Amino acid sequence: MARIFPLRGYRYNRDTIKGISAVIAEPYDKITPELQEAYYTRDPHNIVRFSKGKITPQDDSSNNQYTRAREYLEKWIAEGVLVRDSSPALYVYNQEYSFAGGLAKVRHGFIALGELEEFGKGGVKPHERTLAGPKADRLNLMRATAAQSGLIFMLYSDPANEITAILAKASHGKPDMEARDDNGVIHRIWVVTDTALQQRVAALMEEKTLFIADGHHRYETALNYCREMREKGVRCLPGSESYDNHIMAFVSMQDSGLTILPTHRLLFGLSAPQMASFLSELAAFFTMTPCANLDEMLGRMKAAPAMAHCFGLYMNKAYTLLTLTSETAVAALMGKEASDDWKRLDVSIIHAILEKLLGIDRKKLEDEAHVAYERYADLAVKMIDEGRYQMAIFLNPTRAGQVAKIAGNGERMPQKSTDFYPKLYTGLVVNKLNLA
Repeated sequence: MARIFPLRGYRYNRDTIKGISAVIAEPYDKITPELQEAYYTRDPHNIVRFSKGKITPQDDSSNNQYTRAREYLEKWIAEGVLVRDSSPALYVYNQEYSFAGGLAKVRHGFIALGELEEFGKGGVKPHERTLAGPKADRLNLMRATAAQSGLIFMLYSDPANEITAILAKASHGKPDMEARDDNGVIHRIWVVTDTALQQRVAALMEEKTLFIADGHHRYETALNYCREMREKGVRCLPGSESYDNHIMAFVSMQDSGLTILPTHRLLFGLSAPQMASFLSELAAFFTMTPCANLDEMLGRMKAAPAMAHCFGLYMNKAYTLLTLTSETAVAALMGKEASDDWKRLDVSIIHAILEKLLGIDRKKLEDEAHVAYERYADLAVKMIDEGRYQMAIFLNPTRAGQVAKIAGNGERMPQKSTDFYPKLYTGLVVNKLNLA
């Protein structure tokens, strides 16, 4: 069961800022120091000052990035830069985009509060592992501000896209907010206050299981914060904006605009004998077909049947298509506790091969000791040619149905298994908790 609620969100006041495009930002974990500086320069009210503020050498327990985030939020609300909506709303959130010169797409979703649920109870399924560092950072921010700006990306199954169709009728015409990000993605928000429509969507969502597509650290942090508040006996005022809920974006797995990109593997720090043996030993697991160039290799990977398990290899200036010859042979390299669904993932297969042939086990993967990651295939090739890495292994994207299967099994995917594009931007709607 997925319980969702409308909220009275805080949104930027267009009368007091240069434009929505100048104040929104990528998710905190995608913000490099260079991008952080660009956001700081772009507008004094950019949400980055809240979501990922600068750290200074003078920081202490009373003056740090978290206390400054609280001060910015309070100041912007007091000055009318952020204004709370007068009625509880669902926020239709559509993103128009293209990738690598492809055709334009629109991903359809909506923003609402989602009830937090402990994993294992059936309603919310994670699919990725999390790290302690990001969760500690997000918890400190939530403790200091009692507010939520980063959206948790939730997938649900709706083969007929019934919920999207209902919300589309309420979101025709000019959007209430529109912004273009640095990647050319257009973000549009429509504010839906029709209570009958909200109730209909909420009733349909109750039948759904939710799968966390992106935002695992935020979800687990919100759970930790909720437990902490309950243990302290902190109460909330009436309304949905309590610590029991978190602001989320919901997208149907069957939406035509849903795109999952592959994350390619870049290898480094290998000896010459390791490189040579790796190339020769691959033949025990794959049919190896030379390709003339990157486009041919990627095209043949994409055209392969879903269960063929095709990969690309670039090393020594040569492109090679790798086609798995036996699922059973690779599955034997994996732990018996993993499900067949998990063993059939391309990322599981390639990680098993890396461990078998190069000794790159799970710990080394987590430490990124010999493996780095890249979204763009042409950039991966460029970095190999520049000598920054020794070889690149290219993957097809994980499918949404695979995410649902693995999460439904109660399993977690290997790291860097999914890259949902585009990212959900921060600052479009902010939820401030109504602590008593």
